[in-house]
Amino acid sequence: YTEMYGSKESDGSRVKLAAMCPATDVWQDKVREIVLRLMNECGVKGVYIDPVAAAQPRLCFDASHGHPLGGGHWWTEAYWQMLQRINREIPADCMLTTECNAEPYTHRFDGYLTWHWQYDGQVPAFPAVYGGAIQMFGRAYRGGPTKDLALRMKAGQQLTFGEQIGWISPGVVKEKENAEFLRAVVRLRHHFRRYFHAGEMARPPKLVGEIPKVTADWQWSGEWPVTTDAVMTGAWVLPDEKRLALFFVNVSDEAVSAQLDFEAARYGLEAEKLRVGKRTAEGDEEPFSVPSQFVRELEFPPRTAWAWELRE
Repeated sequence: YTEMYGSKESDGSRVKLAAMCPATDVWQDKVREIVLRLMNECGVKGVYIDPVAAAQPRLCFDASHGHPLGGGHWWTEAYWQMLQRINREIPADCMLTTECNAEPYTHRFDGYLTWHWQYDGQVPAFPAVYGGAIQMFGRAYRGGPTKDLALRMKAGQQLTFGEQIGWISPGVVKEKENAEFLRAVVRLRHHFRRYFHAGEMARPPKLVGEIPKVTADWQWSGEWPVTTDAVMTGAWVLPDEKRLALFFVNVSDEAVSAQLDFEAARYGLEAEKLRVGKRTAEGDEEPFSVPSQFVRELEFPPRTAWAWELRE
């Protein structure tokens, strides 16, 4: 079984990649050798093993590999064995990541590249279950006439879904408005990073009112229209610390007004009054108090991202 990607041989022909059976000793030993050499000799802190959580299992009929012939659970179990062995030997401050987010490998990798989360109507079901257990990072940021709006939509989703922001050309720093928006989202995520590795995703805050929709071509595969709310929301909680972070991102070019319908009990917060700190890309604003249940009018300026942190 072979695959071909964009790489070319010296004669211009496409490079053929032979996918290896993960149950073989020769392959398990080779991957382990490469990972340990990169970390111990070259000093890297993470290795991306491509494309374990993206590629479907293949049938294998080689009896010398020691697995049942054809398909079966042996494929994923062989990867578990290989990755468990590597994880026992790598330095404590190093990590393993892979492409995409196939569920069977969440207990063996530290991170998943979620670059394919590019669909209209998608919801954060995966981070709702596995957020805090495995780190998610990256979207495919692409071009086209609506690339600026698409950038804001993807970055906004990444923040609210709990992903590390990016997988984007460094040339974005030359695009003033895009760079400013991206900077705001990245700074917010950095400030609240503990929520994404030690906390849990909670139900997004409920906005009441007429929330406009926005549509852009995400260019995942040819023309690829995606429509979302202009204002995206997200919630992450640290249950043991009784702390909640609510995220709001207006990806549109127009200001939006809406009411926040909030009930602290939905998030496990039991105090009658809560202390609220508002955080923007520029820093903290003056904290204030709110009751455990309220409806409050909020203004979302265009192209902005900010968060509330609520504590008992």
